[in-house]
Amino acid sequence: MNERLFLAINGLSHHSSFLDALMVFCAQYIPFILIAFIAYLWLFNKRDGRRAAFRASLSGGGALVLARIVGVLHYQALPSVLGIGRPLIVHAANNSFPSDHVSFSFGIAISLIFSGSANIWPQALLLAILVAFARVFVGVHFPLDVLAGALVGTVASLMVHLARKLSDRIADWIYSLQGRIISAMWRKKS
Repeated sequence: MNERLFLAINGLSHHSSFLDALMVFCAQYIPFILIAFIAYLWLFNKRDGRRAAFRASLSGGGALVLARIVGVLHYQALPSVLGIGRPLIVHAANNSFPSDHVSFSFGIAISLIFSGSANIWPQALLLAILVAFARVFVGVHFPLDVLAGALVGTVASLMVHLARKLSDRIADWIYSLQGRIISAMWRKKS
């Protein structure tokens, strides 16, 4: 079933150059948009927004670490290595399970949901789902790879939010330190 669903989704590729380019963009670059969301929350919001940004950063990073651990426990060759489907992008012949891009994206999106970042979490979740679909569309992951990535990102976010008090204290300390550094830089210029 995993292979059949992969072939159905990947089979949508190579019919429209616009759709192919859009899916390649989504598969590769949406995580950078999510990083921009975090930067926006950190730079242009009050304390709650900064704390949400810090938790989302920890969740995304934690998801990547957790994905590596899960990958050690289970190996799945890429579809292209198995000669299945028609990939749109070149990908190193490494472990396909779970998808790092999806783990990272869902770590951020789910963290923003847990933080109650109402102004930004719906877009972040939609973008994370789009990354998952695009990774299958472009032929670099099986559906179970992206499903596992979504689960890994969710678990990482849950772990960060269970330690919310500690992460919030660290976020406040980093922001305070950032303020002192910027103030010192402005004094040197004057």
